Amino acid sequence: MIDLPSWLLIFPVLGILIFIHELGHFLTAKWFGVTVKEFGFGFPPRIFGVNYKGTVYSINLIPLGGFVKLLGEEDPDGPDSFATQASWKRVIILVAGPVMNLILPVIIFSILFMLPHDKLVHSEVVVNSVAPNSPAQQAGLKYGDTILAINDEQIGVPSDLVTSIADNQGNPVRLTVRRSNLITGFDATPEFAVTEIIELVPRGDPPDLKVVAIVTDPIVEISLEEAIKYNPDLKIGDTLTQGAIGVTIGIANPIIRKESESFLTSIPLSLDMIKNIFVSTKDGVAQGIRQRSDPGFAGPIGIAQITGQVVDEFGFASVFQIAGLLSVSLGILNLLPIPALDGGRLLFILIEIARGGKKLPPSVEGKTHLIGFALLLVLILIISYRDVLKILSGDSILN
Repeated sequence: MIDLPSWLLIFPVLGILIFIHELGHFLTAKWFGVTVKEFGFGFPPRIFGVNYKGTVYSINLIPLGGFVKLLGEEDPDGPDSFATQASWKRVIILVAGPVMNLILPVIIFSILFMLPHDKLVHSEVVVNSVAPNSPAQQAGLKYGDTILAINDEQIGVPSDLVTSIADNQGNPVRLTVRRSNLITGFDATPEFAVTEIIELVPRGDPPDLKVVAIVTDPIVEISLEEAIKYNPDLKIGDTLTQGAIGVTIGIANPIIRKESESFLTSIPLSLDMIKNIFVSTKDGVAQGIRQRSDPGFAGPIGIAQITGQVVDEFGFASVFQIAGLLSVSLGILNLLPIPALDGGRLLFILIEIARGGKKLPPSVEGKTHLIGFALLLVLILIISYRDVLKILSGDSILN
């Protein structure tokens, strides 16, 4: 049996996601009576195609894409063309692809939640490091402290603390902390520990400090000596990013059980996971823009590398989680107002509606999408080049 590299799994994963996306456009176009000239898997050149009832179903050489070619996409060309349809129908056809990509992960994650899986049901939340001049340091939190409760509500798992801190930004909170006895010869066990109440105010906009050798402006800089106390991996030129209270946390004494969620509970859990992906994507992009740093985007090569790393470490089942994450990302990306993508075409329809139904010249829209597509290809090449450099240098794409 041939043992293929794990990163090759990205091809069938992307193929399925793209098929689902294009299927959304295809089905809604057919539903509204729009002539579909071609339903293609992959990008040209075409390997082969079959004409069935006026639609060419094709398989193309480059497997990292797909398309649905509609009659008269920009310029009216007969009553069954896309451009002659009512604006609301065109909006539905364009949005159908990204929506399918957002529905698919709900199904994937729900199935994963319903299957038996390891679940952290309880653990102690331990402070691993404290950022200099943060609310945590000013309040007296220290390495090794165990956070038992926040505002008298028990902390059972790390997410309890994270959620409560996020909900109380700008408001004073009380942390119940167990502090180990540091006298030599005594074990760090609960019977040799003291419990304290610490008050602090989580920040809504924590600072991002540039790591430097010598600090000249403490508002925007931090010395390497201080920075590595919080994150030992930081180097000069990096940015020390911290959260609302300025701590990193870990777990101790975890209790893990095999659990399966019911159908009714799995759906809201899936929706919550997708919401968290939205939020983390938004925060990552915003941070990248604010810091003028890499927001963590990866091209096809980087995604393949990540897939291989995750599958090698966590097993084949992780492919389904990767597929869910990628599907959400594709849905978000295609809704952005970028020329050549669904969001860019949707923008032209919204402009048309704002102009009282008067369309922009088809040549303007066509050239805009062509330029956008070219720029998108250039961006993919740049990101892929960066991913290759990371791989050659031995760095992880996940960093």
